[in-house]
Amino acid sequence: MKLPPLQSLRSFEAVARMLSVTRAAEELCVSHSAVSHQIRKLEDWIGISLVERNGRGIRLTEAGERYKIKVCEAFDSIHAETELLRQRGSAPMVRVSCLPMFAVAWLMPQMHDFWGKFPDVQVAIQYARAAKVLDPASVDVAIEHGNSSDFPDFVAIPLLDGTTVPVASPDYLQRNNYQDPRDLARLTLLHDDDRKFWGLWLRKISIDFDVDPRLAETGMIFPDGNLTLAACLASEGVALLPRSVVLSQLRAKTLVSLSTVAIEEEKSYLLLTPKSRPVPRSALCFAQWMQSLPGTTKIGVPKT
Repeated sequence: MKLPPLQSLRSFEAVARMLSVTRAAEELCVSHSAVSHQIRKLEDWIGISLVERNGRGIRLTEAGERYKIKVCEAFDSIHAETELLRQRGSAPMVRVSCLPMFAVAWLMPQMHDFWGKFPDVQVAIQYARAAKVLDPASVDVAIEHGNSSDFPDFVAIPLLDGTTVPVASPDYLQRNNYQDPRDLARLTLLHDDDRKFWGLWLRKISIDFDVDPRLAETGMIFPDGNLTLAACLASEGVALLPRSVVLSQLRAKTLVSLSTVAIEEEKSYLLLTPKSRPVPRSALCFAQWMQSLPGTTKIGVPKT
C-alpha cells in the first residue's frame, strides 16, 4: 500500500503539534506557504480535510485530531530511536520495555544496584502498553506478564511469580471494618484496565463465601497498574495486584492481603529477549543482573 508523502506528514505533524503554520514553518526551516502547500497535498492524497481556519488561527478537524495521535506517535518513536542510535557511539545502551507497575514498584527501587555495578551501561526504560504488540526490533530486554507461548518472537524466561491477590491499605480496611470477603460489598473495587480479573477472583472466592460475583461490575477502572497501585496506597479501595511485585509494600505493611485466594497462578513475569538477533552484551548484563536480585527465579539466563 502506497504511503502518503513523508514531507507532507512531517509538515502535518509539526502543525498539529503546535497548532500554528507559522511556528511549524520556523521549526522546519521552510516558508509559511510551503507548509500550507504540504498540508493541502496531504489532504488531497487522503481525500479528507485535516486542518481548518479558526478565526485568525487554525484548528484540527475531528479526523485531524485522530490522525494527529498516530502521526505524532510515529515521529516520537523515530526521534527516540534516533537519539538512542546517536548515544550508542559513546556508551552501551540497553532498551528495556516494562509493564508500568513492574517498572515503578519493583525495578526502579533496585536500579541503583545496577548502576553501581555497571556505571558505563546506559538504560532506556519505556512502558509496555497492553494494546501495543511488542516489537523485537525495538527492545533488547522486556518484562511482560503471561506465559512463554504468548511471546513467540522472544526467548522467555520466568523472572517472578505472577500470582495475583487482593490487597488494600490497612487504614482503608480498618475504616471500613473489613473482616472477611463477605464484607467486600462495602469496599470500592479498583480495576487495572479490565473488570474481568475481579470477576475471576469473586467467582473463585464464592466457593467458600457468600459473595456476589456481580460486584465486579462496580468500582473504578484505571488505565494502568501504576494508577491502580497509587489509588490502593492512597486508601481509595482494594485492588488485585501481583504479590511478587508489591512484596516490599506487603512487608512494610503499607498494603495487606485480604485473602490467600489468588488468580493467575499459572502465569509469570517473564524476562524476554529477541530470538531474531544476538543479545547485546550490555543487555545480557542487565538480564543477568535482574535474575540475581532477591526473589527472582534462578533457572538460567539468555545467551548470545
